Amino acid sequence: MSSRLMQTIPVFKPLLPTFDLLSPYLRKIDRNRYYTNLGPLTCQFEKCLGDHFGKNTTNIVTSANGTLALIQMLRAYDVKPGTYCVLPSWTFVATAAAVVQAGLIPYFVDVDPDNWAIRPDDILALLKKYAISAVIPVVPFGCPFNLKEWEQFNLQTKIPVIIDAAAAFDSYSVSNRQNTASHLPFMVSLHATKVFGIGEGAVIVTSDLSLSHRIKMLGNFGFYDSREACLPGINAKLNEYASAIGLASFDTWDIQRKEWVDLKKKFAHHVKSSSILAGTPGFNSEWVSSYGQVILPEGIEATYVQGRLTEKGIASIQWWGNGCHTHTAYKKYPRNALPVTEKLAKKTLGLPFWRGLDDKTLSQIFATLENILLNAMEKSHV
Repeated sequence: MSSRLMQTIPVFKPLLPTFDLLSPYLRKIDRNRYYTNLGPLTCQFEKCLGDHFGKNTTNIVTSANGTLALIQMLRAYDVKPGTYCVLPSWTFVATAAAVVQAGLIPYFVDVDPDNWAIRPDDILALLKKYAISAVIPVVPFGCPFNLKEWEQFNLQTKIPVIIDAAAAFDSYSVSNRQNTASHLPFMVSLHATKVFGIGEGAVIVTSDLSLSHRIKMLGNFGFYDSREACLPGINAKLNEYASAIGLASFDTWDIQRKEWVDLKKKFAHHVKSSSILAGTPGFNSEWVSSYGQVILPEGIEATYVQGRLTEKGIASIQWWGNGCHTHTAYKKYPRNALPVTEKLAKKTLGLPFWRGLDDKTLSQIFATLENILLNAMEKSHV
């Protein structure tokens, strides 16, 4: 069959609550005639989020999306415009976009090859040369990492540390006490491509009630319990319809999580059974995210494999491209040498990974990938 006639297996197929699950909440919206402005469903949703992350509702702030949430967090610290914010280049461009929109200058640093996260020691070395007002460590693809070193960095330098935990809805839950007990604020995305998605949205979690108060004000025109704008805020409020999706998702979260766990175990089995593929950091059944990725063998680049998979009707993706520093919008910003980021960009490939992906199709994906890689390796030795 011609590859043009083959049905492509997508990288991701979001699955949000169906109408049957949503309808009770939609009827509540109809009865309330309350559609936004921190309505009753949003307040109920924030209570559920607080329970999930082991925090009081006062420690929870919802936002319209993750990028706006990061902007709110940076601005809540009164960071000085025109100063530097250190972040990894190995992240989605939204992290860098938030830095620029908050009036700061991104400074890109490399990541540790073992956990794909930036290191406090690298930032300490920069303090002698640059006016650094904030640091944004990124939780790579939802993989939990030790926050103690960042807590120590924050206490030592007094520089705000904001955790971009966009894909860490599960790994930063109340079941992971090390993360939820941290005093560092973190943002979790609720985008449709995440394990717990509502379409568009985000949640900010912080133990600092004063910070939570400021973040909420900055996302609500500077208002808080009055019509007096005390801060020059923006409109980043979550609406009632998005909150309805969130509440319906919580109703079935245990079922959804089990499906993610089952898929992750099967995916991990295929990776472990391969003699030429490697898995990403921390990929195990103790936590879930919506990213199924593999690390390709030396000498074979992701772009080449993507092309061959496409010919076979299998979609794939380089989720973070070649790093933020390679995008036109961010090429001009300063950076350290980025050898690990550049290597990961060439070797990391996202494969189809979504609830409902059956065993037969998953086996087909890995068999096809293995054949492509083996053929490429044979040709490189000719």
